[in-house]
Amino acid sequence: MIDAARVDNLLSEWFDWKPISGRLESVQRAVRKKELLVAEASSRDVGFIHYVLNEDIIDGGPNAFISAFYFSEAERGRGIGTLLLEKAISDSLARGAVGVETSTIHMRAKQLYEKHHFKQTMGDIGEVFLELDIAEYLQAKKSQEKAQI
Repeated sequence: MIDAARVDNLLSEWFDWKPISGRLESVQRAVRKKELLVAEASSRDVGFIHYVLNEDIIDGGPNAFISAFYFSEAERGRGIGTLLLEKAISDSLARGAVGVETSTIHMRAKQLYEKHHFKQTMGDIGEVFLELDIAEYLQAKKSQEKAQI
């Protein structure tokens, strides 16, 4: 649970909360449910991604929703976020998700998601809703793997 306190500190950094956010119990639940991935650099946590699986009666199966994805400003652009996003997607699919979705108000985040085959599904009122094109994503991963051989 040591990561939980450090993720709580990252939340405070993200939202500029002082003192720390006070969401430690929520973070601990996410850790226990294996719905939180944390990135570490130089023995300190520098980012995280939180995703939850929920039953989606529209899609006819579980859907993963990325509810929070944050990196310290100094760590951006190094590919660590891509690794976390790909791990969250692969874990969600392995756990039976038929869809992976998120929303964001940040253009840079939207661009990162689109780079990884998320498509805007609705929303143009400040918050953008994005859904992973799973077939396109899996085809791109297969092509990447073949290129590495």
